[in-house]
Amino acid sequence: MKTIKLILCTLFLGLFASCEITDLNTEPDSPSAESINAGAIYPGMITQTHRNSMALGGRIAGIITQHFDGLDAQQIAYAQYNIGENDLDNLWGSGLYGAGSMRDCFVIMQNNTGEVSALAKLYMAANLGATTSMWGNVPYTDAFLGDAGNLNATYDDQSELYGTIQTLLDEAIAEGVNSGVGAFMGAGATDGINWEATAHALKARYYLHLTSVNGTTAAQSALLEAQQAFASTAEQPDFVFSAPAQNANPLALFDNDRPGTIGFSSSLNTLMAGDPRLPLYTTDGSTFAGEEGLFWGQLDSPTPLISYWEVKFIEAEAIIRTAGSDADALAALQDAVLSNMLYIGIDQADADAYVNALSLSGSEADKIETIIVEKYKSLYGNAPLEVWVDYRRTGFPDLIPNPDAVPGVNPSGVIPRRFLYPITERTTNLINYEAAISAQGGHLLDDDLWAFPSN
Repeated sequence: MKTIKLILCTLFLGLFASCEITDLNTEPDSPSAESINAGAIYPGMITQTHRNSMALGGRIAGIITQHFDGLDAQQIAYAQYNIGENDLDNLWGSGLYGAGSMRDCFVIMQNNTGEVSALAKLYMAANLGATTSMWGNVPYTDAFLGDAGNLNATYDDQSELYGTIQTLLDEAIAEGVNSGVGAFMGAGATDGINWEATAHALKARYYLHLTSVNGTTAAQSALLEAQQAFASTAEQPDFVFSAPAQNANPLALFDNDRPGTIGFSSSLNTLMAGDPRLPLYTTDGSTFAGEEGLFWGQLDSPTPLISYWEVKFIEAEAIIRTAGSDADALAALQDAVLSNMLYIGIDQADADAYVNALSLSGSEADKIETIIVEKYKSLYGNAPLEVWVDYRRTGFPDLIPNPDAVPGVNPSGVIPRRFLYPITERTTNLINYEAAISAQGGHLLDDDLWAFPSN
């Protein structure tokens, strides 16, 4: 495993007192302040972003896409697609909007320029991408107006939000995101993390999200960006939570706090029979965290913002979708799987044996299925929301919906296509909430989002 390059540990032990981005140390929570000490905001913003990806939203996504089994309490309800408007309220209000990571990004962006705001734009794009992939139309343009944010914000159309994401990433690159990180905490290209490559990687991810609506054009754009992204896992932006349990990797922390409520997926266990990674994912076919030898289930397991292997999977799929060379697509696929295996500690010989047996054949759909199934295995423990996106836009892997699914908010019983807007939007922002529901054609878990129409 590589040496982790980015460590942002706690939210309350000084918060990198050595960071000096702005000259004035003004109140960080007030966007109306004349100047903002971005160094005081960045650690919490970055920490919350990575927590969002692997905590509540990521955990539910992992359950419904069968990376995990719900065994007890609410996790059984999630596995049965009983996911209501109360369940994601905390992620929306505390994780993303009101006091969350997007709010922090906005404060930095509005009160700083150039390289200091560039990293905030990159993180805003990643947060916005996660948010729209879960809910579709969401507030953005006027969501953060006023010191406490706009409680009556309008919802931007998902089709516009994907354009906004690409603009934010273009601006991050143009404004010097690599040097901005260097000014922030001494981390950047010189320390291994390539933040300009990260921006290109995220651009590739969010272009690929749109293959169901923009077809070959989306794939061509994704391929171009993927080819400007990371050269290896050493350049990807990893995040490691601190060792104390209260600041741990969210999956490990959940298992520590609520043991026995979720387990490693029985279907994934079957799918990965013979895969050398399986013993590093689970020790007994059910345990996923807290035991020696498990890679993703430790308190200090990394959470990449986006990984090198995800980018190589994007490249492989995009090559196939643009009628490129099967040999080139296979090389990208093999690189994706190999890099993931070596990253988590698989022996080189075992990894080589596995990837050398991979092949691409059959129709375009057959080849894409092969790529997505391998991606599904490799994104375990590090990118559950992207697994859900892949399933919704491609139909792969061929998951069997839970036969015990309850029909209350998902009458068709399919694997959920979206989350419900949280209850606070219904109680405090009713007019805009109802407009968003009307624009998207309904408010059930089986209602498609614009970006992910049913196959």
